Amino acid sequence: MGRYEELNDALTSAKNEHDIGEYLKQNLDLVKVLNEHSWNCVIPKAEFPIGTKYRTDFIILSACSGYWNCVLIEMQSPHDQIFNKKGEVSPALKEAQRQSQDWKMYIQTNEPAFREQLATLAVGEPAHCSRADIHGLASTELRDPKTVVEYTYKILIGRRAYLDEDNNRRRSVFCGAEIVTFDRLLDYAKRLDEADRQRENDAKANAPRS
Repeated sequence: MGRYEELNDALTSAKNEHDIGEYLKQNLDLVKVLNEHSWNCVIPKAEFPIGTKYRTDFIILSACSGYWNCVLIEMQSPHDQIFNKKGEVSPALKEAQRQSQDWKMYIQTNEPAFREQLATLAVGEPAHCSRADIHGLASTELRDPKTVVEYTYKILIGRRAYLDEDNNRRRSVFCGAEIVTFDRLLDYAKRLDEADRQRENDAKANAPRS
């Protein structure tokens, strides 16, 4: 069974966000698609703490040539509605929005402490971005206040089919966090399967004939 079929089955059978979260924790390579800024280092992690009060469902820390990017993800159930029939924010989305706002406020007022937490994710990695000429390790690079770290907040919720044209536009202008459906992970899983099949076909074509 390929990644697409496995993920699709997991989404169908999941009763809530805990169920699908357990699957994704074992398949963090699928979560990587929620990071669009990777360069030469991508570190995904489930249930990452923000201070002592908060915890993300997933975080993705990555390096570009000029800065580090940190994607913080709040996850709801794949069965949750995103907007109601009146186009109003659903209770699940409202809860996720509040959570991401709490994270943002904490990081804005406690960034040095949070950078220290990010440094623990990058232990053992070499420096990657524009401060690499000064720092040999990513962990010390991240602690340096002169190193740029950009923060992106995303809410993983619901399915693409739940969105009509108007609500899809509402999603695109939602304030504070990007709304992403689980179908983006499905699309990525399908691409990974296609790449695997192509590699298998290439290996067969290049195999020496007996």
